Amino acid sequence: MLLVAIPVRRVRGAPVAQARSSGALIAAVKGWRMTARATLTGTALPGLLERLGFRPEDAADLLTCLDALDAADWTQVDHLHALLADRVGRLDERPNPLEGQRTDHPVAPDLLALAALVATGPLVHDELVRRGLPSRVAWASASDLGQQVHIHRVVHGRFGLGSTGWVAPNYAGGLVWLGRLQYTLEKDEEFGWVLGCHIPESGPLTPAAVDASLRLARDLAVPAFGDFPLSRVVCASWLLDRNLADRLDPASNFVRFSRRFTPYGTPRDGRRDALFFGFHRETAGGQQVELTALPRDTSLHRAILAQLDAGGVVAQPGWLPFPAEEQPFTASMNS
Repeated sequence: MLLVAIPVRRVRGAPVAQARSSGALIAAVKGWRMTARATLTGTALPGLLERLGFRPEDAADLLTCLDALDAADWTQVDHLHALLADRVGRLDERPNPLEGQRTDHPVAPDLLALAALVATGPLVHDELVRRGLPSRVAWASASDLGQQVHIHRVVHGRFGLGSTGWVAPNYAGGLVWLGRLQYTLEKDEEFGWVLGCHIPESGPLTPAAVDASLRLARDLAVPAFGDFPLSRVVCASWLLDRNLADRLDPASNFVRFSRRFTPYGTPRDGRRDALFFGFHRETAGGQQVELTALPRDTSLHRAILAQLDAGGVVAQPGWLPFPAEEQPFTASMNS
């Protein structure tokens, strides 16, 4: 992944241009209801899939699966695309516009939703650019779709999408991927409008990478969401479980990330997350995992299993302030 340095001028509290409103966006893309199938069958589709973060094997499988859709399927894809496109730019809430819809298909899990999301990707990119983000950052943010397809293959051993409930709300334009971390615009019960911090599976969680991402959040995400009074960064994750962190080397990337956050609120059960992200085992559908059969080849694996045996892992909410203002910052962003 290429890192490109560009100068960024920070403008705190800059108003979001009127053209960024959802009404202006929808007017600007009037006619999108007829473009989903054209997007998904045109010659530009391979390039779009690359921009949306699809690995070659996932892109190839999607193209094969699209050939299996019949007329009724394409009608449903257009319908799902319409629901998604109607939400682009409307960030005051985070509903899943595809909830309750027919999204599955016999050839791949959630194939119809995936097709509709791919067709919506350019709209998400345009919304983020409209909010002031560089095009490369907008595409990097939209590429979480390809990341989720990749993780589905890693966990389940096949092509598909198992995280429509995560991607669809974010495809309104409320997720930005800045270096090592992702951020979503959220309204927290205690702190009001915040940036929710998420840790994609994309490399070591080094302190330097986290510092750089948090500065990018300050310098890019805060102005981009300038119509929302963002107060801080929050994270509700199994990585913030203090009992789990106590089982690891204090100098480890895991612990150093966890200790950045001040705990608040009520933790929830984090067993599913620890098994999914720690071992690539899914239990959300009631699947059973034999803990004694899981690998203990790393200190993190051993710590997770020990904590599960000792009473369980929790997903602890935590918060941290935006980094203090510094000298003019040169941002390194995903190409």
